[in-house]
Amino acid sequence: MTQQDFRTKVGSTVFGVRATALILQNRKLLVTKDKDKYYTIGDAIQVDERTEDAVVREVREELGVKAQAGQLAFVVENRFEQAGIHYHNIEFHYLVDLFEGAPLIMQEDEKSQPCEWIDLDQLQNIQLVPAFLKIALPNWDGQLRHIHLNE
Repeated sequence: MTQQDFRTKVGSTVFGVRATALILQNRKLLVTKDKDKYYTIGDAIQVDERTEDAVVREVREELGVKAQAGQLAFVVENRFEQAGIHYHNIEFHYLVDLFEGAPLIMQEDEKSQPCEWIDLDQLQNIQLVPAFLKIALPNWDGQLRHIHLNE
């Protein structure tokens, strides 16, 4: 049985709660690439799921490796429009430790996407989603930050 995720549509707005993994190693961030954009690993949490558990589940599902959620770095209220649909996401961005090496392929359902390690100082040179990470992550001081985005 498929678990219901925490997304709902009200009018023309999709509201969701997401958990994403900030997988860092030697000042490099692991991202996946789809077309010309780069994304962190993660997706919607499931109903009755803790955000820490969701990020570990997403890493296991998408990368096929065991992980442990570390410190919560950012809580983001992200409002944006894509293909005529309005989105309002609450996002939890966790530092995540892997128990084994990260693969360079992400598998999501039938779709495979390459993964890359991007130096934090080079994030400005890519189309990273969400874009706030380009500045916030290299300059992060270790304190939880609450960010409002309205793209």
